[in-house]
This record gives sequence, C-alpha cells and structure tokens, in this order.
Amino acid sequence: MSHSGHGSGGSGLFPVPEDPYFAKIYWMFVGGAIGVGALVHLGELLLYRQRLVDTLISAASRALPQPARPKSLLVRWYATLTATTREAVYYTAPLMAARGKPSGADWKLSWRKSSSPLNFPQLGRALLIAANLALLLSLNFYGWDVDDRRNWEAMAVRAGWVTIAQLPLVFLLAGKRNLIGYATGTSYERLNWIHRWVARCMFITSTIHLGYFFRTWGRYDYIGHKLEIDIIARRGLGAWCVLLWITLSSFAPIRGWRYELFVVQHIISLIGFIVMVGLHTPEKAHVYVWLPVAAFILDRVLRIVYMLYTNLAIFHPGRWHKPSGLFTCSATFHALSDKATRVVILDPPFNWSPGQHAFVSCHSLVPLQSHPFTITTLPSDNSLEFVIRTQKGGTEKLSDHACVLPANKDKSKTVIIDGPYGQIRPLEQFDSVFLLAGGAGAAFVIPLLRDLVRLRRESKPMVTRKIRLVWVVRSSTQASWFAKEIADATGTLGKVNGLILEVSVYVTCDDALSAPPSSSPSQNGLPKAADPRAIPTEKVGGVMAGGSELCGGDRCCCQEVLEDEDAIVEANKAGEKKQVCCCCSQSTVPHPKIPKTTDTDLVGTQTQDSASSKNSLAASLCLPPEHIFSGRPAIRVLMNKELEKALGESAVVVCGPAELAEKTRQAVVALSDERAVHKGTGAQGVGLPIPIFVHLIGCGTNGF
Repeated sequence: MSHSGHGSGGSGLFPVPEDPYFAKIYWMFVGGAIGVGALVHLGELLLYRQRLVDTLISAASRALPQPARPKSLLVRWYATLTATTREAVYYTAPLMAARGKPSGADWKLSWRKSSSPLNFPQLGRALLIAANLALLLSLNFYGWDVDDRRNWEAMAVRAGWVTIAQLPLVFLLAGKRNLIGYATGTSYERLNWIHRWVARCMFITSTIHLGYFFRTWGRYDYIGHKLEIDIIARRGLGAWCVLLWITLSSFAPIRGWRYELFVVQHIISLIGFIVMVGLHTPEKAHVYVWLPVAAFILDRVLRIVYMLYTNLAIFHPGRWHKPSGLFTCSATFHALSDKATRVVILDPPFNWSPGQHAFVSCHSLVPLQSHPFTITTLPSDNSLEFVIRTQKGGTEKLSDHACVLPANKDKSKTVIIDGPYGQIRPLEQFDSVFLLAGGAGAAFVIPLLRDLVRLRRESKPMVTRKIRLVWVVRSSTQASWFAKEIADATGTLGKVNGLILEVSVYVTCDDALSAPPSSSPSQNGLPKAADPRAIPTEKVGGVMAGGSELCGGDRCCCQEVLEDEDAIVEANKAGEKKQVCCCCSQSTVPHPKIPKTTDTDLVGTQTQDSASSKNSLAASLCLPPEHIFSGRPAIRVLMNKELEKALGESAVVVCGPAELAEKTRQAVVALSDERAVHKGTGAQGVGLPIPIFVHLIGCGTNGF
C-alpha cells in the first residue's frame, strides 16, 4: 500500500476521490446492511409484542384467537414481502440429480444416503457474498483504465486500501460476544459463515493488490530485487502468505480434521497477520488495524468477565460449601444407551433460554479443550444438562469416565462453563410449530417443546395452537434419551386446554422394531442374511411395507419413505399390523441343523416381537403405539398437512444431519411456492394479501 505516492487515480477522464475514501465507502455499505438487519430485528420484536397483546385481548373478549394472522394493511404487506424474501433466501438449486432417481421433484423429497443430491449453496447466502464481492471489485477498479500500464501501481494501492477496510468486519463477525449479532438478533454461529467468506473476499482483493505490484515490477524483471531491498514489500508478501494459509485452513475438510489444533493455529496466524499488516501499511491506515485489535480484545474481555462471574463461587454467596469449592459448577457424568453421555450440573449459577448452548471444559478429563453442547433442560428444572453423542476426541473421554465402575459413576468433576450462547425468535409467537429432529438433534428441539408446554401450563401469553414433533432415530435406544421429557409433555397437555401436541417417532435402524432376516445356508455352514432385493412389498395407503436394507452384517435398516402416515396409523389402529419393516426373504432354504419352521409361523413370530417392542417404546414415551414407525418421514407431506390447518405464521425448526436440514429447507421452499399460487382457492399463501408464511429455524450448534 505504501509503495506509491499516488493519492488518487483515474484515467484523466473524470476526477476520482482519494484512495482512503474508497475504504469509507465500503463501510457506508456495510453499515447500511447492518442497519437494515437491526431494523428487521426491531420489527420482529415489535411483531412479537403485538401478537402477545392480541392474545390477551382475544382471551378477554373470548373471540376466535388468530393473533398470528396479519390484519392491518402495513403488516400484511410486510408479511408478504418477508415470506417472498424467505422463499428466495432458502432456495437451493440442484447441481446434480440424485443417483438412481429421475430428475424432478421426486429426488428432492427422498431422504436416502444412497441417493443424496449435490446442491449449490443457499441462494440468499450466494447473493450476499456475490454482492459483497461485486462491491469490492467495483471499488477496486472504479475510474481506472486497466489497459494503461501507468495505472497498475496506483491500482495496487487502491486495492490495498479496499483490502484493509475489510479487516474490522472480519474480526467483528468472529467474536462469540458479537456486537453485530446483538444488533441484528443473530447468534455468532449463524454469522460464522459470513466471517469466513468476508475473509476469503479479503484474500481476493489482497491478491489483486499484490498482483498489480508484481505486474508492474515484472515488466522490468524487478520483482526479486525489489523484495531484496524493500522491507515494506517483504512484509506485504509475508502478510499475503499468512492470509493464504488462513484461507486454505478455514475450509471444512482441514478445519474439521483436528478442530482444537485449528483454533490454536488460527489465532496465532491472525496475530501474526495483524502484526505484519500493521508494519506494512502507512500510519493513516492504522485505524483499520487497531479496530480489529479492539474488537478481538473486547470479545475476549467480555468472555473472561462472564466466565469468571459464572464459575467463581466468590460471586455467588452460599456456594462455598459445594464440593467444587472455589468453582460453582460441579458435574456428574452418566452413560446413556447408544454411545451417549448425560452431563448434569445441579443448581447452575446462571439462566438461559431454550435452544441455547454453552462451552463445557472439564480439564481433569479433557485438558485444555472446550466444546459446545446444547442445553437440554429449562431454567425451571434447576439443573443444567447436556446429552452428548460420543465421537472421537474429548467426547470419547467423557464417555469413558461415565462408563467406569458403578462406584465411581456419580463422582463429580469440576467443569468450567462459557455461555450461554445462541438465540432464535421466540416460538410462542407462531400459530403452528413444526419440530423436526434427527438423532441427537433432539437436544435442541426438546427444550423448545418443553418451554411451549410450560407456557401453556402456567397460562402465560402465547399464540401457539399446535405443536408437531417428528423425531427420527436410528434405534429405539436413542429414543430413551428424552423419553421422560416427551412423556411429561404429553401428560401435561392432557390436563390443560388450548394447545395440541402430536408426536411421531421414526426408527430407521432397529432390530427390535423390524423382523429379523431369515436364514439361508452359507459357505461355512452358518446362516446368513437374505438378499434384501427379494423382500416382498405391499402398499399400505401409498406406503411400501417392507423395503428395508441391510446395513452390514445382520442389521436391518428401514430406509423406505413413508408417504402416508395417517393411513399407517389407521391400519395399525385396525389391528392390521402391516407397517412392520421386514428383512426376511420369501425364498429361503432352511439350515439342516435348524428346526423347520413354516413361513407363516416365522413371520407371525417376527410380527409379534416387533409389535411388543413397539408397544414398549410407545409406553416409555406415553404415545400410542401407532405413532411409532419403522422407516423415514415424508417431510413435505407432514409439513404440508400442518400448514393447511394453520391460522397464521408457522415456524419450522429442524436440527439433525446436514441432509435432513437440506431436505427440510427444500420442502419449505416448495410449499411456500406452491401455496403462493392458490389465489381464489381459499388457501393462504405467501402471495395473498393475508399470507400464512413459514419461518425456518435451524439449530446453531449441538456439539455432536
């Protein structure tokens, strides 16, 4: 940046402002975007308050409560604009059709690992990053004749100013105590992808800055000599190399390989980059260096202050007698089924909201590591709990400690809590709430469900009339993680009026809920699993009964998408018992040492065992047995059924594997578009003056 005396540039055709002014122009646009986000957040808060007030007025007048339905002309237009914008933002264009599926809508609604489509990023994200990059390139090249070699060095200086102007934004988006997040009502983990892409855009402009200097010096074969005699040039090249490493290491495969190592080297690299940039740039540009330093220090100071207040007993009188002594949080670890661990902290020293998470450090078990986990309890429980799915690394050590001898099972360990973090729009302002969880994603969804039930039980103002919970698990043992919470919720709503709760549990891979494979001779004389391609299928209300796949060994995986849940429920109520995932083959040869059993007896015994297991699981969840399914949900069908009955804005909350979240997002976009063209039919859609639109919420982080 400091290699040229050019203060302004241009081709001489028209005046061009000084280079530092272009850095200010960039922040004019950035500040405007943040301001728009803050205004939208303020509008959401006002809408939330207005809906709760309408709920109280409706209850007092005993009128039909429809507070989630827009009424005034201004609110209707705002709702329509918001719904249309959401539909565009959520849209994901297919890059490659699913294997084994025809192109079209079918593959979008299927959910199978063997036919996963490859998609572009969300349109909203792509447009935001494209707009940022277009602005940066416009500022870089505005007023220049790029073919005039005399302008190349001055263009490099301009690119340097535009590059350094982005540095404060990169650091502001990186902090856990995020000032931009507070202003816009967005949690830090939902801004992290913007942080990464802004840094990548900064790398592009820094490459332009370096490239035009090299292009100028290269005409005279002067690059090597310039770097040898000019320390400023060497510092600039060093800063670019560090930024290149930061950019490459931030991509998902490298970032996720050893995340703890990535965090340490990332911070060290950023410090080195800031130092080199400070030494490379002129003094009048140092404001863009000190602002990132201030943002970094502010974030760290706030985190340390909150952590000290939360974790030191001196700030919480009456806790000195606790086993943890100086520290406030003492945790016990309990082993759960299917490789999971429950961490319990009694009488936590802070409050939180459903859907939030916290960073947990247990240095006696996992030294110098801190991992984020979703909080699975409510403040009213007087217990801070986490359900942690065991993976490699720190979570594996926590699981090993929980699985030791029973005598040590309840031995407490001192833990350090950093948090809570995360925020979503309050769900009690929506008419219908559709909760979809995959496996450990229930750690995010279940507290939201319990909070809505609590509000109804305590007669607090709330708009919600209907809650629909769909939980997809690999085995019935996973369902035991939150069986008590679901049972309590269903039991509570049985005693109060005004809130409907429907729960469905889909088990995709469980020997207990599916008929075991039949036996056939193998080379070593032992029975082996039959070929799943020979499984007979029978349609039940548009559903293929059977249709399972073998997941290695004798394990049976129910992969079929159940298109009509209502038909299955009615069939099970009628005692037909047709929706049982079966891995047996019709044509099998009995093993000589196995007593001969007729096919009718075998299938009948298998069906009885499956029904017994289903009844046991249903009893633990306080659900009718017909609401336990073997297979995968048809997300769009289930969601559409709820939207058709909604009397106002609905919320869709999804947390689970990336593929589940992507399919849910595609279903939201498809249904929003489909309902928008229902003019004159009476169906409410985003294109009508009185719209019912869908608000999609994804989990921020669940630590699994």
